[in-house]
Amino acid sequence: MATQFPETICMPLLDPIEVEINQSIDRLISILNQRRVHLLTTLRNRREEIRANQLARKQTDQQLLEARTLLEGQITHNLLQSMQGRIGAEMEAKKAEIHANIPPPQELKFVCDTHDIEEFIACLGEITQHEIQIPKYSAFQQPIFAVGERGSEPGEFDGPRGVSIETHSGHIYVADWRNSRIQIFSQTGDLVNIFGDQHLNKPWGVLIYQDNIYVTDTGHHTILQYKLSDLTMIKLVGSQGSGSEEFDSLKQLAISPNQHLYVPDHNNNRIQIMTTNLEFKDSLRHESMTQPVDVKFSNKEMFVMSYKDNPCIHVFTLSGEKSRSLVTRGKGMQVASASFFCLDAQSNILISDSGANKIKVFSPEGNLLHAIGKAGCERGMFDELTGIAIHKNRKLITLSRNKNFGLQIYTA
Repeated sequence: MATQFPETICMPLLDPIEVEINQSIDRLISILNQRRVHLLTTLRNRREEIRANQLARKQTDQQLLEARTLLEGQITHNLLQSMQGRIGAEMEAKKAEIHANIPPPQELKFVCDTHDIEEFIACLGEITQHEIQIPKYSAFQQPIFAVGERGSEPGEFDGPRGVSIETHSGHIYVADWRNSRIQIFSQTGDLVNIFGDQHLNKPWGVLIYQDNIYVTDTGHHTILQYKLSDLTMIKLVGSQGSGSEEFDSLKQLAISPNQHLYVPDHNNNRIQIMTTNLEFKDSLRHESMTQPVDVKFSNKEMFVMSYKDNPCIHVFTLSGEKSRSLVTRGKGMQVASASFFCLDAQSNILISDSGANKIKVFSPEGNLLHAIGKAGCERGMFDELTGIAIHKNRKLITLSRNKNFGLQIYTA
């Protein structure tokens, strides 16, 4: 019996060289995979780094822009302050030079040749080239002087109305309505003088022009002319009626650029035009001029406040043609109630809003710029605002029924 051997598994014999090649390929693939992972990681980190740098650059650019803007603002502010100080110094020097060249009052006779005149005009020309400074109305928050309790004693008021400022002395002339008198105060609120007699009954408007004081009298429907130097009465015209030189409730008057008096004739719905000697010239009417209460002039225009109109300020050319209307009156509107206003050097309009107890400042186009004050009887507060005036030295004068301080003086 033949012997049987178990079956054997025949394995192919591997070539050692092939084995080594395969192993080398595996190692190479592993190295490449590792390199690929490293490169991808490096690329991702680099991309994040670039993004971070871009963000940081944007932030830096924004900071540089803000710093540049702030620096430019500081430079501009410093330049303006420097320029303002320099111009102020130049103006003071010119003022002192001009004052030095003006002879004393007692030496009225002097000789001035053509050369001196030309030099004097040249000095004035240099001064007028400087820009006029208007008040910073945000500074008018608290008065520097406040006087005038309610009453009839000297320095007290009962329903003050119109106010006017004498240019040279700066004295303040107040129409003390119910006390039927004109009271004169200094720029510091000190009582200087009082005048009025049997001819004066409830004065409303007061105007200083040259050596004259003009007063409108609502009690007698008259205009009175006084001499500024000694307060003596020069002339009295008017009576109640609707004809020439007749009036029905006179209000605050004004002087025009051509030296004529413009007198609001309230209930006759007109403005009467008179000479400075109180001679009748003409009568101005317009459909929008209903119950005029106040009139003011710039160099080129006439501003009229009408009591029942809405808007309440109407602007005319100096020839009497209407240009525009502005400032809305009424509850909840820009102006609640008003009978007095004034203009500053830039023709901005300051209105005594008696309904809101605020001084409201408007541009010549009627845009509200600022509001001053609030209701009350303390300093800086108002109770039924009336007369208002602004002096060339940027003093603001206000009147109201305030029982403690009828006259308040502000400065910028």
